Amino acid sequence: MAFWDGYFRSLKPLDVEEPIDVWVHRPLAYVLAKSLLPTPITPNMVTVCSIAWGLGASLCMVRDFPHHLQWAGLSLFLSAVFDCADGQLARMRGTSSPLGRMLDGAADLVVSSVSVCGGTYLVWQKLHTTTQQGVAVLAVCLVTIVTGSFHTSMYDHYKNLYLRFTHPSYREGEDYETALERYRATRRSASFWVQLAWPIYLFYVSRQLAYVRRYDPNTRTAFSKFPPYDPEQAPVYREHMGPLMRVWRNWFGFGSLVFGMSVSIGFNVVEYYMVFRLVLLNLAFYAYVRPRQRLASAAAFRALGF
Repeated sequence: MAFWDGYFRSLKPLDVEEPIDVWVHRPLAYVLAKSLLPTPITPNMVTVCSIAWGLGASLCMVRDFPHHLQWAGLSLFLSAVFDCADGQLARMRGTSSPLGRMLDGAADLVVSSVSVCGGTYLVWQKLHTTTQQGVAVLAVCLVTIVTGSFHTSMYDHYKNLYLRFTHPSYREGEDYETALERYRATRRSASFWVQLAWPIYLFYVSRQLAYVRRYDPNTRTAFSKFPPYDPEQAPVYREHMGPLMRVWRNWFGFGSLVFGMSVSIGFNVVEYYMVFRLVLLNLAFYAYVRPRQRLASAAAFRALGF
């Protein structure tokens, strides 16, 4: 029981945690973080290891050696474990910071990009027999990649909003203007790796906020202008957003994407996973979630007085 008590204390609130992370990635990540707790290894170092595992997975996908796809799937899975461990280690030490969250976001973008590009190569190599088929395969994979990035970006946005309005100790997420000011204030003293991560992070934040405004014009993106946590507002926001938050965390998070990619790569069935995300998840994303999310956002912010 002591293990599980410590484990659940290392998590974010369960109403925003992805189930695949809670029951698969994070228990292993907690063991890793607990073993690193007395060492000088920092959460940012763990983030770099997550990127390294992701790059290793993409290399295994494109190189032909015995069981290379199984090694690729395992490497991508370990990248997700390390991605979870950096935040858990930071929370266990009480050292969570905007810098750490920035590096974690940049790492997610890098790992997801190289993994889906590697998956696209596998699908193209497996299915293209003519030039026309090859072009069609690449086009379908490209649409899947772009819409998949929308899925994870929207989950990240609504997760950050939910945490800000319903939990007093979480201040995750920032708008582009705030991120740019922080970059200008710290860039001269930043390390090489942080300077390398900043353009990736700023690109991610700007693209995310641009798409958020198109997907849900009724939501709010000016994180720096939100009022402090109010215990009277929290249940109001939770009432309107809680049901959809369950949908977001169950289907559209980064952990779900990486786990699905790692399993489908290991079994060499990436094309089926691509079709699942392109057809079924996009149908849910646009036809079911978007209209309900717009209504919920309008009702929630109207009730909060925005």
